[in-house]
Amino acid sequence: MLTVAVRPPRLAPAHVLGARWLASANRSGNDAFTQWRSGQLATIEMGRHFNVVRVTDQRLGIAALQDMRAAGVVVGPVLLNRPRRAVEFLITVRRDEQWHIRDSLLIDRPADGGPAATVRMPAPGLPRTEGRDWLVVPDGRQFLTHPHNLAIALRRARTQLRRSLVTRP
Repeated sequence: MLTVAVRPPRLAPAHVLGARWLASANRSGNDAFTQWRSGQLATIEMGRHFNVVRVTDQRLGIAALQDMRAAGVVVGPVLLNRPRRAVEFLITVRRDEQWHIRDSLLIDRPADGGPAATVRMPAPGLPRTEGRDWLVVPDGRQFLTHPHNLAIALRRARTQLRRSLVTRP
């Protein structure tokens, strides 16, 4: 009887899987890899796999992230955008809802089917690029933050930040 040693399949590192997943959001995934290889941010299209909520108050965005983690809520990739002083959450695509949360903006594919809105993102697993880096790195598992959970966390974080300003000596 012949025995053959079978090696387990070799899995790519999580940041590579995350990069593949991000790039697959574009009509041409190769564009993202070309940009990343040249040390640039990749232009990633919204609306196919995910949308982005840009929280324009960085402290509020970080507080909302901490709130969701403390509550055990699934949090997808989160990008710190230092040039804009913003935190950007990758969320599930929800075309049937409006987003009306103060200090934040939904970046989505236009309803009229026009050109996709884009967000510039660094390669997962690499150091900060052009002032942007991942607070929660895409790992290829395709977990996304649910917009409802983000809205609740933003409201709670805003209340918490107000309280901390009132109670400071």
